[in-house]
Amino acid sequence: MNAVRGGTVTWRPQPWQDGEGGGGEPLSDSDSEEEDFPDDSTTPLGDYITHGLKLLLDAQQLCDVTLLVEGKKFMCHRVLLAAVSPYFRAMFTSPLVESRLTEIRLEEVTPSVMETVIQFVYTGEAGLSLDTAEDLFVAANRLQVMPLQDLCSRFLFEHLSVDNCLGMYSLARSHHDQLLLRASIRLVAQHFPRVARQKDFLLLDHGTLGSLLSSDRLGVDSEAEVYDAARRWAEHQPLDRYIHMPALLHHLRPGLLSHEESRRLKQELGLAAPGEGLGGPLRPREGMFEKKIVCVDLTPRNSESSVVRETTVDCFDPRTGKWEKLAPLGSFVNPGCAAVGDRLFVAGGALRSGTVSPTVHEYNAVLDRWIQRPSMVHARTMLGLLGCGESLFALGGSNRTALLDTSEVLNLSTLQWAAGPRLPLPLRSFACAALRGRLYLLGGTTLEQNRAVVHSGVLIYHTMTDCWTRVALDSGATCLAGGVAVRGGVCAIGGYMRDTTKFLDGNYTNLETLDATGRVLFFREGRGSGVEREVTGGGALTPEQRAGAVGGSDRAPSPVVFPGLPRRIAAGGVARWKRRIYVLGGENGSRFYDSVYCWKPGWRSWVQRREKLPGETGGVSQFGCTTLKFPKKHILSRLRRAKEKSKKVDD
Repeated sequence: MNAVRGGTVTWRPQPWQDGEGGGGEPLSDSDSEEEDFPDDSTTPLGDYITHGLKLLLDAQQLCDVTLLVEGKKFMCHRVLLAAVSPYFRAMFTSPLVESRLTEIRLEEVTPSVMETVIQFVYTGEAGLSLDTAEDLFVAANRLQVMPLQDLCSRFLFEHLSVDNCLGMYSLARSHHDQLLLRASIRLVAQHFPRVARQKDFLLLDHGTLGSLLSSDRLGVDSEAEVYDAARRWAEHQPLDRYIHMPALLHHLRPGLLSHEESRRLKQELGLAAPGEGLGGPLRPREGMFEKKIVCVDLTPRNSESSVVRETTVDCFDPRTGKWEKLAPLGSFVNPGCAAVGDRLFVAGGALRSGTVSPTVHEYNAVLDRWIQRPSMVHARTMLGLLGCGESLFALGGSNRTALLDTSEVLNLSTLQWAAGPRLPLPLRSFACAALRGRLYLLGGTTLEQNRAVVHSGVLIYHTMTDCWTRVALDSGATCLAGGVAVRGGVCAIGGYMRDTTKFLDGNYTNLETLDATGRVLFFREGRGSGVEREVTGGGALTPEQRAGAVGGSDRAPSPVVFPGLPRRIAAGGVARWKRRIYVLGGENGSRFYDSVYCWKPGWRSWVQRREKLPGETGGVSQFGCTTLKFPKKHILSRLRRAKEKSKKVDD
């Protein structure tokens, strides 16, 4: 029966009747009822439209506009061009005469490129090569065919190299393509000494060159390399370019020059004093740093004599395999430890007396000393401490009597704390990492009827939108695992698959010894639609959500393969150094380790380093660990000299 409502026909399927119902089709003699039902696959309407439009184009039917490019004519459909391109939409809908023309001449585009653009508009496909992608990118940008521009941008991004990054940087900068711009400038900066010797470098305009010379990311070991690059550029066309040298030299950082370098610049530039007219900041470039792994509180856990000992902060250089001591800091168990560039922060943690601390300290590498910063509002241990942009997030944790679902945010410019996003559930001892504006909290311990249980899921905080999403994992998450960001995702390394802690009357007790795992859980970046569920910012999970937080289904496994650890390890120090992941120390129940393992993509297994944790520790777990950038020795001495001069002036 069909019903007519409001001028439309609504079809309703009728109850099925067999042949005995009178007048129906006789039953088939087939044994399979499935033959009588259509399959679930249907062709999307968009595919019909695309195919139909392509047929019309090939047959040159219903075409109502002709694009003329260098004498070659392309007959097209206005409605499709206007639907895909704001450029054509504005042209065809404006009151100007162009909207009524049946033939439109296009400049600054070649027939071959225009043919590819039209092919893409009608089919969504474009054949790209290194010879054509750049011209097609420019044409797509000019004609505002944004899907094609994005396709070209990603193609060029995937084919970036040291040899073409300078050209890609200029292309992305002139067309405001952020993806290509970030990637190309990163490559230009990392390999600046090599790039500065290329022919394309001499073709840069002074504005683009000035933008490069002002960058903190330049991979130069000496500030003299920046000066030499600017001088070489100017000498290529001295009559036109010497006039720009004062502005370019303003980006130079004279405080980072050695005595010999300062003397040379003074002679070549005719300066009355070193640094005259050079106004750059006293801030090292990226190539003037070296990365090391910092471990906070490598104090033996199984020694009662360590109760009153002040801990030292140890630093491991994977390049040389050597350990060195940094300035000491009060002894904390399970502090939050995070590096933001060359700034190291240690927050919270439990004192040897059992008291949980809210204190925050920042390490000054130039002075080799710790500076106390404003304390957090809440004392925390087993927390997550993550830097993202200009903010430092202190997330969750425990205050010994309860698990916390609160967070706090430190503004790194003003050094003021403010209330942060409330976690969807109380959580401690989770692996965490920051990646592309998102904070990932993997596993950890939450509460269920006063008993600690492992949260088998991932909480993701989106800093741009101030909201949480959650992905449930049935593959089993862990607590007391180490977290680290890698290309394309985040890892939780080792840990315990369960937690036997029970909370009674404000105290907690461990009921039995746990057994660690050697598993590495890799969670791919951007896993979302389907199992990822949005949780309103600041809201707690409902009982149904809480139940789903410790179960549920995971998405398809990632193709990235991480080998398991050689031994079962929980609560180890985990850090990324260059492309390698390091796991230091750790525990398994009552056993403690002093080993150092590393792995990088392409290796079939983890490799144990010859070096061990420093001193006679007998193994350490639950300590702060992160990778920090240190100024190289020759830069460090210049920074210290500048500090001393500044101090004398102030006195």
